Amino acid sequence: MRRSLLALALVLAGCSTGPSSHALLKAELVRLQTPTSTAPLGAAGIVGGTPASLYNWSSNLTITSYRGPVGMITLTGAGQDVIVYECTQPSSDNCLVELNGPALQNLIGTTPVTVPPTTYDRVRMIYCKPPETGYHAYLSASAAIGGSTWYTKTLGNLSATGPAEPVQLSHQGCVKDYAIFPPLVVTDTITVPIQLRLYFDVREVGYAALGDPSTNQLFTSHFGCTPVATLGVTPYVCDSYPDVAAVSGTVLPTEERYLVNGGALIGLFFDSSDRFVGGFLRRHLDDGVNWNPHFFPDSYVDVLSANGDGSYRLHQVSGANFPAFRRASHSGTATEVTGNAFAYTAVRLP
Repeated sequence: MRRSLLALALVLAGCSTGPSSHALLKAELVRLQTPTSTAPLGAAGIVGGTPASLYNWSSNLTITSYRGPVGMITLTGAGQDVIVYECTQPSSDNCLVELNGPALQNLIGTTPVTVPPTTYDRVRMIYCKPPETGYHAYLSASAAIGGSTWYTKTLGNLSATGPAEPVQLSHQGCVKDYAIFPPLVVTDTITVPIQLRLYFDVREVGYAALGDPSTNQLFTSHFGCTPVATLGVTPYVCDSYPDVAAVSGTVLPTEERYLVNGGALIGLFFDSSDRFVGGFLRRHLDDGVNWNPHFFPDSYVDVLSANGDGSYRLHQVSGANFPAFRRASHSGTATEVTGNAFAYTAVRLP
């Protein structure tokens, strides 16, 4: 969830580094080794060499740089709030991390910290620095749209002339809380440092759209998009700041991806014991193809619980509920945040 400045102040006031003689824990922020550019998953927008006249957009970005802030990371559980990472700079723009950095490496400068023995069930990502109420990400990327390659530009958002430059993406809110599946149990008998890795995937983390009225429906002025001079005329770029899955130890999680109704990506992470450890939802757009997944895939998965018949209840934070989701290509019925039901088809991707 996204939290206000007041909530952030309360979080910061309640945090401590805990007693000095219990267990050591090192948190790491790690990008999974996945492509940052993939082939379109749906129908192509170019037919016979003629650019599509509608829906000139794409989430198939080739990312060269993606910087976002990490102000603080805390663990929460049983009345304990422990800071495991903190950027001491004065603003979020001074705490930027290259999220497209080397895969499977720690992208933030963390050292082991002492943590009290308890059961930690949530990790909190804090992006802002007080008194900020929002933050910026900076994306350098290109995309093939309407028969040409378009590049992000610091001024102008998109241009047919390369190379890609960092474009500023504005986000409201400062904090996201993620459940730790299963909860991390720390005892005072642990004698070796615990490694807690926060994994994420940057594939299709954003999308680009040309200036056309048909693309207006995807512009969101309140978070994650570049400003536009004239909606329906000026190109724009948006992103969904990547969500993390917390895994203890160094064994990599596996990721399963599903394309839902041709317009939503669901990513699910599982540990080496096939236990669910986190998941995300993102918008998927193919050039020239209308977008209508019947719900807004703009947050993360907070529940994936087995029903006992091979299906799972999958719940999106502040969003859709899939009561019988399956870990294979399938069709079913889900409900959006308003409670309205919709039919869906999920295709499991390679």
